[in-house]
Amino acid sequence: MWHSIEVPPFEEKHGLWPCMVAPTKIIAGLGMSLGIDILEAPGATGDYRTLLTSKAVAIANALSAPLNPCPNVFVPGEDGHKPGRSDGYDFGFLHIKAIDDAGHDKATLFKVRGLEAVDKAIRQLAKLLWQAETSTNYQYFLCVTGDHSTPVEYGDHSFEPVPFTMCRLREFVATVGGEAALLETSLEPFPLPTVVESAEYLTGKEEDGERRETPEAVGGDSVAELNEIAAARGCLGRFHGGEMMGVITKFLNVDVSVSQI
Repeated sequence: MWHSIEVPPFEEKHGLWPCMVAPTKIIAGLGMSLGIDILEAPGATGDYRTLLTSKAVAIANALSAPLNPCPNVFVPGEDGHKPGRSDGYDFGFLHIKAIDDAGHDKATLFKVRGLEAVDKAIRQLAKLLWQAETSTNYQYFLCVTGDHSTPVEYGDHSFEPVPFTMCRLREFVATVGGEAALLETSLEPFPLPTVVESAEYLTGKEEDGERRETPEAVGGDSVAELNEIAAARGCLGRFHGGEMMGVITKFLNVDVSVSQI
């Protein structure tokens, strides 16, 4: 039998209809306790075999319905699924477990390639949302963060602060080189790399003394990289995880207020 903890529903507390892709059972259970619909995403496994593209498509379709068909959602205590909200959702949570697994497994090379795969999946998600935004009056925002750190040399969870970033989708589009560059992004599904591929990729790729191009910020503050050191210089400063949704909803409300002037 399925049981949930007694907490206020997400929609009631934050005023947003939520959905999530979370094959990891503990994350899915927490989501259901908050009244968050768990989307069906074929091939999303919550481990190294997962298909990140399937997760991106599920979230994008749920956030753009009825322009696109909303995925089915999991029904607690049943084997089947039920239709998702026909008019879509306001908030989508996409959980990726494999990077945490790489930390637990002390798989340094895989973690590097895995993070690059996440970058690719975020770009796929952005393309899908941008196609919806330019076809409707929808407006999208992206937020990327982690729930904890899992250093590969330690192999377990640790207490360091994690980076947090959010932006309007149109700012992300500008960062990647504009609409034409984003629309060139392939939506073909891709597997996470193997450790062998990771080793081949990292061995001898960079010449000694080779300088990496420094990215430039498009909007907000001057931080242009998502890592712990760069994020420490951000305008949001350091805040407790319990404040995160307040930070997000304030950002959404500020943008809505500006757009209605």
